[in-house]
Amino acid sequence: MVGNTQLGVSLPIATGRQVWHTVRRHLRTRRRRLSAVAVLFLAASALGLVMPACLGRIVDAVTAGAGFATIALWVGGVAVGAIGAALMGLWAARVLIGLVQDVLAELREEVFSSAMRLPARHVDDSESADLLSRVTGDVDAVSEAGGNVVPGLLSAGFAIAVSVVALAALNPWLALAGLACVPFYALGTRAFLRRSRVVFREIRAREAARSQAVIEAVHGHDTLTALNEQGLALERVAHRAEASIRTQVTGVGIRNRLFRSLNGGEAAGLIAILGAGFVLHMNGVITVGAVTAAALVFHRLFDPIGQLIFGLDDIQRAAIGLARLVGVIELASEDPATPHSATVRAELGSDPTITVDSLTFRYPGSERGIADASFVVPAGTTTVIVGASGSGKSTLARVIAGHDRQDSGQIHIEPAAVPYALTQEIHLFRGSIADNMRLAAPSASDSQIADALSAAGADWALLRLAGEPGSSNAAAADLDDGRIQQLAIARALLADPAAVILDEATADVGLQHRADVDRAVEALRAGRTTVLIAHQLHHAADADEVLVCADGAIVQCGTHAELLQQQGHYQQFWNAQSRGLQGPQRDSGVDPAIRSATESATEPTDETETP
Repeated sequence: MVGNTQLGVSLPIATGRQVWHTVRRHLRTRRRRLSAVAVLFLAASALGLVMPACLGRIVDAVTAGAGFATIALWVGGVAVGAIGAALMGLWAARVLIGLVQDVLAELREEVFSSAMRLPARHVDDSESADLLSRVTGDVDAVSEAGGNVVPGLLSAGFAIAVSVVALAALNPWLALAGLACVPFYALGTRAFLRRSRVVFREIRAREAARSQAVIEAVHGHDTLTALNEQGLALERVAHRAEASIRTQVTGVGIRNRLFRSLNGGEAAGLIAILGAGFVLHMNGVITVGAVTAAALVFHRLFDPIGQLIFGLDDIQRAAIGLARLVGVIELASEDPATPHSATVRAELGSDPTITVDSLTFRYPGSERGIADASFVVPAGTTTVIVGASGSGKSTLARVIAGHDRQDSGQIHIEPAAVPYALTQEIHLFRGSIADNMRLAAPSASDSQIADALSAAGADWALLRLAGEPGSSNAAAADLDDGRIQQLAIARALLADPAAVILDEATADVGLQHRADVDRAVEALRAGRTTVLIAHQLHHAADADEVLVCADGAIVQCGTHAELLQQQGHYQQFWNAQSRGLQGPQRDSGVDPAIRSATESATEPTDETETP
């Protein structure tokens, strides 16, 4: 993509072959409708020639002094041809638009489904606005082209083909004279295509970069305000907006040069046909009416040719948008690390055992990651992983959950199961409490939802559900971070996974709700195979096993009691947390163990983010 070096990492763009393969796959099941569209547009184009042919006959009739009845007959032919061409064209456009919209609906669903299946690293490594612009702006561009441009272009293509045949049938010399427009059209279109594809691709990239700057400014509003750096964020947005506008102005200039080429071609072709017609008529080869009909047929090409060439502008935008959409589809289909739905506990005869053997993972272009990690999480037990910020514990959780693919080593889950991953990232989906819950189990009954909420200790949610006429109407828009995370844990309980990966699920929860969320976490992991990345060490106190990460390696393992007896990281963390809980840091929302032991890493405060 143009400008990648300035705009950051982007998701891939599909090749022309991949785009064509995807489009053909969607059209293959609609061959009968495609054939109907071709027949209808051909009929509409043929009927469109009736009017210039009849007008030429009228000129000859007037020149020959024919009676009123003859002229009236040809006038009637003009009316019939015009009405027939219009009706047939509308019919063809209606069938085509229905076909295109059906294909676009399938493509839109496939793109969104692929986006949801993308491994987390692809979304994390790219700017969030890149994916957002693909599933919104690019879909809109393709949809607009499919609904408005494609019917016009097909109509123009058939009209041009039929008109060229008609000109040749009237007189081959007139058809050759009309070719005087070709150099203007060819050179103008070639220059347009050569530059426009690059410019329009850069426009899409610049628009995505501008959106990313806006998203970052909105999400980081509190931090920017605290640092008094609002001006810096506005300057960044303005800089990217100006870059986008400059690129769009360049695109307008390219389009204007194409206008001049088209106007020159129209003038040259019409003058050549009239000049050749004059010479042929003076030599008695052709009648005035035939020259008139030829000129009208050529003039009739002005609009289709303009539509065809100007439509290249929209087609270029749509083609680039389509390539970006197919890029998401191809990325999701090619990556074997794409996770599937978590395995429900009831599907297995027994709780799974997770075995990690010599696991190594490195982030691309970095030495950060995990090196040679090996451990076993026995069925139905909880293994807690602790460590300072940057030690690799969250990376290890992501690899076990299937969000990242290891460079070497093995992860065995027996019986085979896909774990349910729950992170510290807090998000509330639009809709009611019941809607949010049914994301994990679409067919769940109201009683099952109530049971999951009760198990998570979300009594406030039960009261909301009971207070509404129907549980589906219970609003969830005004929840704070603690309750949103409690709802997420209840959703996991409703899914009833065989194994869970909890990556600092309480890290962003304020002190007001931390105890409730901790109890919900305990309910989720009870009797279930669990890997828990600990934000606070009290989770490790009752764990079956504790692993300590440092610099991407597991440096200690054992029970809480065993590790306290050893002179190592865990004892330092625990002692630091114990001192912190006795001092003024108690209400700070900071994990004293991590901060004190590392003297650098801090945990999130009781700061609430807007869902």
